Amino acid sequence: MPQLTENFTRLLARDVFSEADAQFLYDWLLERGVSNAFRAMLERWLADELKHYQALRRCYHALARVSYDEMDREAASRAKQRNIESIADFLVDEFSILLLLAYDEIGSTYSYRRDLHEFYRHFGRAIAKVGQHLVRDEGQHFSNAAELILSLYPDRLKDVQATLAQFDAREKQLARTGSYHGTFFLDHAQEQTRFPKDFNAITMQVIEARLGIAALPCQGKLKRLWQWKPVGCSFVPVP
Repeated sequence: MPQLTENFTRLLARDVFSEADAQFLYDWLLERGVSNAFRAMLERWLADELKHYQALRRCYHALARVSYDEMDREAASRAKQRNIESIADFLVDEFSILLLLAYDEIGSTYSYRRDLHEFYRHFGRAIAKVGQHLVRDEGQHFSNAAELILSLYPDRLKDVQATLAQFDAREKQLARTGSYHGTFFLDHAQEQTRFPKDFNAITMQVIEARLGIAALPCQGKLKRLWQWKPVGCSFVPVP
């Protein structure tokens, strides 16, 4: 149990602040203008992400005994280091932004599903419920982004596969350099070692299937997204 707690608190130390970065992304997008439909979706999305932030703060405080003041100081420090330049070329139009949001949210859905199984459910009903809400909400966010793409940009479906491949390549590049700059997008770059090597390939196929341009991966592949463990490990170590 001590090793489980240590790994969970390491994970929470990242997830708490990644969820908080949603406020920055929301403000950045609205300053540059989005369609009314996207704005309505973003308002619901932000409300969920900020609830996640508050819930994860409570989990982190309870397990790691980190004070809320210390978390606030860390959040302020991270805010000064934000740099959107590493992904700015993906934020050129609403289609690309929506697809990037779908890419991030489906990754979070399966990542949190594994975290629920490996960590959240072992620390009492209240913390397990947080994990359940994370999985549910991130899945809904993915579905909402996909619906908007189908509704607003059906003519861009031909661009989906190539654009997703660019996201995948950039995330892997960021992972090699250990870079994540507090922009909410591509935050999984900071924990690539916790995923099976085909994680992105499978989640990209899930996105394509949701948009009606590919078949859904088989159940065995989908289960690997949240059941995979390194050889010899009972859970995925958190570096």
